[in-house]
Amino acid sequence: MNLHEECLLRYLKSPDELSYATDILKLNNFILEKHFLMKNFVAKSLTISYTDDIK
Repeated sequence: MNLHEECLLRYLKSPDELSYATDILKLNNFILEKHFLMKNFVAKSLTISYTDDIK
């Protein structure tokens, strides 16, 4: 069972906890977004040049 299914099940069992389940999903989406950005953009844009002489 994935996180979205767990949150839905939790909400169905306790509708009063909708804000808690929503906060968990928002946090999970934020983490996934940061992971995607790091994997696809930041890591590819970083290049290290070892040929530059330090003077």
